[in-house]
Amino acid sequence: MLSARLGGELRAVRAELGSTSGDRALHLASAVVALLAWTRRALGRAHLVAVAAALHDELGLGLAGLRALRLPVDLLEAFPHWRRGSNAGFAPRALDLGLVPASAARPLGAIRLQVSTAWGGTGITLGLLRQLRQRLDRSVRLVVLVDPESDAAQLRRLAGASLGRRRGVRFVRLAFGTIYARDNAVAARDGAGRRTLLLPRALRTAEASDASPLDARAARRLLGIRVIRSRLYWHGGNMLFDGDGLVVGADTIAENVGRLGLTEAEVRALLRAELGHEAIVLGETAGRFDHERNRIAASGQASYHVDLDVALLGRTGRDQRPTALVADPRLGLPHLTAVLGRRGATWLPDLLSPALRRQLAHEYRLTAAERTPKLAAYRHHLAELGYRVIGVPELRTRDDRDTVLNLDNVNVVYCNVLPGLNRGRPAVHYVAWGIPAVDAVAERAIAAAGVVPVPVARSPQLANAMMRRAAGLRCFCGAMP
Repeated sequence: MLSARLGGELRAVRAELGSTSGDRALHLASAVVALLAWTRRALGRAHLVAVAAALHDELGLGLAGLRALRLPVDLLEAFPHWRRGSNAGFAPRALDLGLVPASAARPLGAIRLQVSTAWGGTGITLGLLRQLRQRLDRSVRLVVLVDPESDAAQLRRLAGASLGRRRGVRFVRLAFGTIYARDNAVAARDGAGRRTLLLPRALRTAEASDASPLDARAARRLLGIRVIRSRLYWHGGNMLFDGDGLVVGADTIAENVGRLGLTEAEVRALLRAELGHEAIVLGETAGRFDHERNRIAASGQASYHVDLDVALLGRTGRDQRPTALVADPRLGLPHLTAVLGRRGATWLPDLLSPALRRQLAHEYRLTAAERTPKLAAYRHHLAELGYRVIGVPELRTRDDRDTVLNLDNVNVVYCNVLPGLNRGRPAVHYVAWGIPAVDAVAERAIAAAGVVPVPVARSPQLANAMMRRAAGLRCFCGAMP
């Protein structure tokens, strides 16, 4: 027998239907599901205004109805003639924001980390907190957002035991969409100089395409800052800004073209209106957003995020020239023997087998051959724009779904870094891998950029733990204005 509560809920639904029969309601619901699927498919194949105009003409839908079908109706205001199916006169409204630059000669200011015991990674965050507090300037503020479902009091106790007397960490209970703090917000200032967090339109995660990036209302109240929502989909890991150039990965363009029904030029114009700079797009924008797999098919980037392959350092050296680090597999491959000879936390016991180690070496070489042309294009593009480009070593395997060994924790990267002043000196903060031969090459490359290399950690455990989650130092350290 149904409970009184369930019975009441069913009667409320029946009241909503009015004179419509249950069978008729189910038939209409099926039509709505078909319309939602059609709208999503149409936006990937036609322009937003064409889709909106067709729904308006065929079904008589106004803005409320288009919104119910998940059309991005907020973007229609930039198209004055959308009812005629025309995208002429496109004029996106500027947000009057300026991104906070991240460069070697600027103070780091504040760093935001996000921890959730439900999603894992707690050990990474606590270990990172300790290392950051030890290695960063004392003036750097550390803010840790704690998922409301997690035990904040226990996390504070664990952090206190880990940090000892090195405190200066603020914990805030706040809902967010990912533990990768770089992805769900970028730091900015508005025209009046007010501190602002800009959130993506929605956050694409492994589980959902439209997750909430951050509890904006709670962030305004608890952090005391402005929070604004972008009109575009993006991950902060696919954007870099050093005060001179704004780098955006090509897949960000492709995703918005496919999900919002815009042209590439219109997406670029929106980026300029929101971020205040013309985007330097790295990679090919011919990728297609695959709704079924919730990812970019035929990605035009060397990695899913450009910050795994490129670091902008701002103006460095005596000549104060814009400088970029770019991953170069050719600098990592000569050290394969040293990498494969490492034991302990990284490699599975079976990799002690010579045959499996040869297979892993083959994966490294195969991936290097695939990635080298794309990385060379990155270097060429940045150099054409006046950047001094310095190669740093890397060793990567393909996506774990594409490899024979299905290993996802054997990548060695050095571009996912935090540039910023350290004791008054232009510096790059990075995580060493505990492989002396490769770490030394990376350290020399960073020093050649005219900055001080500052290893946040030299043991392999932290780097390994982050890379198991396909992430690095910058991924876990989000910006705060």
